[in-house]
Amino acid sequence: SPTHPHDTCLLATHLLAVTRDCTANTSCKVYLKSFKMQRRKILSPYFPLLAWGLVTFSSYRIFLSTRDLSKPTSSSIRSVNIYEAEFLPQQEVSLASQLASYPRVPPILSNLRTIDESKLPYQCGIIFFYHIACTGGSSINRWLGKEKDNNKNVTYWTKWGRHDGVEAGFIEGVNEKVQNIDPREWRIVHAHGYSFFPNTSEPYLYRWREEVERQGCGFVVTTMLRDAVGHTISQSKGMINPNLTLDEWITHLEPENRQERGIWNTQIDYLLYNRGPRNEFNATKEEKVRRAMELLQRHFDIVMLSDYKRFTEIILKITGWNEVGMKHANAFNGELNYTERELDKVKRLTEENGDVLFIDAVKHLYYGHLDYLAA
Repeated sequence: SPTHPHDTCLLATHLLAVTRDCTANTSCKVYLKSFKMQRRKILSPYFPLLAWGLVTFSSYRIFLSTRDLSKPTSSSIRSVNIYEAEFLPQQEVSLASQLASYPRVPPILSNLRTIDESKLPYQCGIIFFYHIACTGGSSINRWLGKEKDNNKNVTYWTKWGRHDGVEAGFIEGVNEKVQNIDPREWRIVHAHGYSFFPNTSEPYLYRWREEVERQGCGFVVTTMLRDAVGHTISQSKGMINPNLTLDEWITHLEPENRQERGIWNTQIDYLLYNRGPRNEFNATKEEKVRRAMELLQRHFDIVMLSDYKRFTEIILKITGWNEVGMKHANAFNGELNYTERELDKVKRLTEENGDVLFIDAVKHLYYGHLDYLAA
């Protein structure tokens, strides 16, 4: 008979071999029964300890899953949860810890950012325009510049580029812009290529809003989007200058090239990663859409789909600026010809990247949003 748990393990191994030969052998059956009784006698003292351990582990898991439902204090620090870790590299853990102090609410209609019409126009504030390439952003950017020229106490600032290393300067610049705003002053901030990477630098949006609103001013974050496949096709006009084939132009959207930095970015990738690699954290398209919608719902006050007239009407109502007409800029007057195979590939890769699902979600959630502010 075993005198130590290790002996029980050896006896169990021996039992497997003995069992193969047990048929009608009576002594064998007695041996098996005797072993089972002895095993139960040895293990029974450990059952209460095992039960206590399971209850303790389950209680701890419940605690971890529910403590996010309430907002911790600003000084509290906790680990990044699994979902956030999929999008945040190790060097961003400090930012992630700050982000974790904010409540997480689902991106549903009742949680969208709204603007109190009774307080309009705001007397001061910042218009933060996140310019996604090939969405008509150049037209909006030039219009904002004209509004600056035609209204008193309005300034314009931007910092963007075509290579890494821009974001640090952009963040430093915005940190200055959100300070010491005059009670009747508006400042326009334009973010574009390499300026700001919302997915990993999201805590700055919280900080900037808190600082501006602390001064009694408005912090208005805006962006413009468009049809998903139409955006991909529009981007392909850039392949004319490098003289690339469509297959070469769109190769970074192939699943095996998810960590590549393409010549251009789709809308969901630009919103999440700006001009970085399109999916270096290997998120599924559903995860990317969920994260993109979360960013919009948390921080963006005005989200439009190719509706430039309504965009200008809402901005003017918020700021009280004198109206200046918007002219179409950066228009493409050439021709783009696709074979049926190429067009099918554009549609397939745009859908697989999550852009079609993303724009559908935006249409569903933001359709008619802020219509009460339109003239």
